[in-house]
Amino acid sequence: MKILQIVPSISLIYGGPSQMVLGLAPALVKEGVEVTILTTDSNGDNGQTPLDVPLNRPIKQDGYEIIYFRCAPFRRYKFSLDLLKWLKRHAHEFDIAHIHA
Repeated sequence: MKILQIVPSISLIYGGPSQMVLGLAPALVKEGVEVTILTTDSNGDNGQTPLDVPLNRPIKQDGYEIIYFRCAPFRRYKFSLDLLKWLKRHAHEFDIAHIHA
């Protein structure tokens, strides 16, 4: 099974779903699930410097993949046109999409 996890940001500055997904992904991998997390490089709502991460390509971590996309500068609202384009091309490759907010 392939699960796509979509979350606005996984920066440590955020709590809740942003951090929960980092615990859920390795637990799913232990059960034999392929996991990909889509997120943005957002690192706060008050103009903080974006996360220093590679963009638009998979990064392997603890048995799953994370793909970061540039976050548009809308402050509270995390939006990425590149993430949307990636979804249009690849969403059909997954059995489940789990959207966190």
